Amino acid sequence: MNPELSLALLGAITVFLGLVAQAWWLLVLWAEGRATRPSGAQPSGLAKDEKEQ
Repeated sequence: MNPELSLALLGAITVFLGLVAQAWWLLVLWAEGRATRPSGAQPSGLAKDEKEQ
């Protein structure tokens, strides 16, 4: 029995883990943006409407 993995399998595993790492990084950036947003923040569209009234 040959315990060595084929080069194609190692490449597929590397690509898969790279994509998982990128997805995790984007999820962390999104979560940090949500967590660090000021509590009184409003979308810019609502602030403009309030100024007009």
